[in-house]
Amino acid sequence: MHPLRLWLYVSLAIAIAVGAGFAAALLHAHVPAIDAYVLGVVVFVLFMLPWSGVFVWAIRRAEGLEQLIVRTRGIATGENESPVDESIYREEVGDLARAVEEVRVLIMRERAWSEEQRATMQQIAGALSEGLLAFSPRGRIVLANDRVRQMLGSRGDIVGRPLVEVLRNQRLIAAFERAVKGEASTDRIAIEAGGAERHIELRVSPVMSSTDVAAVALFIDVTDIERLQRIRKDFLDDFSHEVRTPLAGFRSAAETLEQGGLAPQEEHQLREIMLRQLSRIERLVRDLSELSRIESGELVLKREIIDMRNLLGQLCREFRERIPPGAVKITVRGEHAAADVDSLRIQQIFSNLLDNAWKHGGGRGEILVEVAAEGGEAVIRVSDEGEGIPAAELDRIFNRFYRVDKSRSQNVPGTGLGLAITRHLVLLHGGTIRAYNRSGGGATFEVRLPAAELPATAAQSLP
Repeated sequence: MHPLRLWLYVSLAIAIAVGAGFAAALLHAHVPAIDAYVLGVVVFVLFMLPWSGVFVWAIRRAEGLEQLIVRTRGIATGENESPVDESIYREEVGDLARAVEEVRVLIMRERAWSEEQRATMQQIAGALSEGLLAFSPRGRIVLANDRVRQMLGSRGDIVGRPLVEVLRNQRLIAAFERAVKGEASTDRIAIEAGGAERHIELRVSPVMSSTDVAAVALFIDVTDIERLQRIRKDFLDDFSHEVRTPLAGFRSAAETLEQGGLAPQEEHQLREIMLRQLSRIERLVRDLSELSRIESGELVLKREIIDMRNLLGQLCREFRERIPPGAVKITVRGEHAAADVDSLRIQQIFSNLLDNAWKHGGGRGEILVEVAAEGGEAVIRVSDEGEGIPAAELDRIFNRFYRVDKSRSQNVPGTGLGLAITRHLVLLHGGTIRAYNRSGGGATFEVRLPAAELPATAAQSLP
């Protein structure tokens, strides 16, 4: 109940008491009863009338104020943002209503500007390729973009959640604790998210001018950079190892020749050694150049639809002529399967695989080439009867300079780049390649290429 109403009721009670008391006094003075009651009512009315007018006026003003207070609270909380109609309020309250309306307009402008700024900030944060996270002095996340959620492997919105609940990494938490104390830090950490380990460069900076944000953290994914650095280091190590042996042989032969006093036959042998080592270095440089062209996208394929069964049959016949007679049996079998490929590059692919099968098969047994059409693909398998590939090495044999034997012996000639070139050429054709061991011994290399349909004239001429 409004206090003014309470005072009105109290005044009414007092007026009734005064009127009743006056009437009782008149009766006690032997004034006729009717006159006493009438005079009592008159006193009550005279006593109550001015107070009633004042109270009614005050209550009406109070009701307007109460309504205006409720509207003002609605504006402040955002529950009621409709304009304030000053015409329904009287006099001074109307002036106050106009002032509240002016305040409402200012609040709406500030609120719209704030929402626009917040939306812009969210768009900027969402467009970043790095993860962005801000947290409050109490250790709760106040801003996080989608990228940082992906890096942390979090599902759903993480804004408002405690840092320790989301991060679960002691080094991360320690960096944020230092930021709360005003200390910036940079660190590299490993985070496991989605079953994969990611290397993250974390940069945390304190925010001293804000009471809502204690610090901002930038998460930079450097997994690919570290992988490339590791590949670069491995490449330099492998290249230096591969080139060291022929250079050592070349130097040794040159120093021996320089000393003189050699028989003509010995000089001839040394020159042959030098030429052989020089050819080995040239082959290494040539293969590296070829691999670089493929990886950089400079190599352009000249595609045509070719029957893989016929091409491999011809390629195997030419390969038999290059190896010692009777050294190994080469068998081609299967069905006709066409593919849209670059003929020269496909020959390069399978020449590498045949050469690999011959070398690692020990130059004995059988090399089996199988051709099949399976599920919209032309599938070619090249198998040997060698010692096979250790299971732990199957995923690494297509790396440049990689050799199965840990000692990297030179018993098997080659630059260690053949399978790397082969893999990149297969991928360039939109195909896949894998290696696995045969149950009966030896290894199989399986190449899958997108199948194509031979023209009708070519299909009719197939044997």
